[in-house]
Amino acid sequence: MPSKKDRPRRDWLRIALDNIGDAVFALSPAGCVTFLNAAAERLTGIDPEVARQRPLTELIELRDEADRPFPLSDTGALPGTIRRRLRLTAADGSGKTVEATLEPVLATRPGSHDGASAVLVLDDLTARAQLEEELSRRAEELVAADRRKDQFLAMLAHELRNPLAPIRNAVELMRQVETFDPSFQPSREMVERQVKHLARLVDDLLDVSRITQGSIRLRKEPVSLGPVVERAVEATRPLIDSRGHELTVSLPASPIRLDADPARVEQVIANLLNNAAKYTMPGGHIWVSAGTEGNDAVVRVRDNGIGVPPYVLGRVFEPFVQSDGSLARTEGGLGIGLTLVRSLVDMHGGSVEAHSPGLGQGSEFVIRLPMRVAAATAEPAAPHEARPFAPARPVRVLVVEDNVDAAESLATLLRIWGHEVRVVHDGREALDAAQDYQPEVVLLDIGLPGLDGYQVAERLHDEVHLDDALLVAMTGYGQPEDRRRSRAAGIHHHFVKPVEPFVLRNLLAEVAAPAAS
Repeated sequence: MPSKKDRPRRDWLRIALDNIGDAVFALSPAGCVTFLNAAAERLTGIDPEVARQRPLTELIELRDEADRPFPLSDTGALPGTIRRRLRLTAADGSGKTVEATLEPVLATRPGSHDGASAVLVLDDLTARAQLEEELSRRAEELVAADRRKDQFLAMLAHELRNPLAPIRNAVELMRQVETFDPSFQPSREMVERQVKHLARLVDDLLDVSRITQGSIRLRKEPVSLGPVVERAVEATRPLIDSRGHELTVSLPASPIRLDADPARVEQVIANLLNNAAKYTMPGGHIWVSAGTEGNDAVVRVRDNGIGVPPYVLGRVFEPFVQSDGSLARTEGGLGIGLTLVRSLVDMHGGSVEAHSPGLGQGSEFVIRLPMRVAAATAEPAAPHEARPFAPARPVRVLVVEDNVDAAESLATLLRIWGHEVRVVHDGREALDAAQDYQPEVVLLDIGLPGLDGYQVAERLHDEVHLDDALLVAMTGYGQPEDRRRSRAAGIHHHFVKPVEPFVLRNLLAEVAAPAAS
């Protein structure tokens, strides 16, 4: 029995232990309960009178994730402190998550019936565990939602690009047929502009998604800035002309050299010019200039359009921000063009700024890109323009496309260019036709019924032995994974619909050229 002089100390200790939040048990060498505080009663539902001198394992159950019991039956032989996260089954059968700490202690006087060899402390983690589970669940939901979003965007792009392809083909046919009534030319040009606009919206939407995922990679090379600006102007000229704008282009006499991805820099400048054209009232003025400031190449795109209000100016590069929600949206976009501009410029190590005195007072966007340090010896990248076309000879082309409109319009275009064409609408037909026809070029859709385009390409190599033919994917699927699968299947080029006619025309001219020499 404890002495009278020990009672104040014991009373003080009990009061202290009863007022802490953790559950505390004192255990004998055999694992029997010699003491439990108020928090232990609340956590486990154990009655202190019932619990005293009974093995704790008879009152509660503590197990780890592998369903192994916690070592409570022989606390007299503990090698040291044991700390684990466990599942507690309380006296009333309820389950909780706890962090258990089992600590060996020196026993009180030998033979004392309340001598303790260990202290067990249980920290109730149930609320924390539930919160962690909820956070984990929500994180998984966000990952799944992001994956579904990417899948949706890829499918949306495919579904939008497929109908754009036959429309683009038909526009090119209208351009080339000599008997075409000239009075329809404005209508044809309008359709062409809108097709390009839709294709650009799809590309911008997917590019923003790719940049967010970090999946865009720049293809840098020595490049002269002047020709890049000129190509951007040419790409946007139809929209600028259709709105009656005056365009002033100022380029330096000496080349400005960059280490940059020319296609992406052109895309940045074209996006700014498109914005200027859309948000400037018909008959306005647009200025684009290129120059140098210090070690930077500087491109400025300025207009006298609707301007940007001060409260929006600081956020114009954020996704889905529009200059003025009250404006008619007939010329509006998705609100991601400037987001794409900033991201691509940042990837080049540059910066972009927006300036505007306010609504109705125009705006200016300034791009700064680091100039190439070393003297450039390489020629600037060649413009992405159509070369003069003079087919050396007819090329045998197999068109594999399940969209009948796209297939027939493309076949008609190829025949006008002087090539031989056969058309099939599914993968199995393609294999049979290739065996008989022995095409030199296969224009292959990917989303085919039966065998998809990847499977067709593999079998053209493995079964038909069409190793000398040029395999070209023409598809609505343009994600990096789609391009990787094309390469793995032995496809030489992967073009996203709608394909610019001059790209296809020049590719076929290259196939025809060797036989003519």
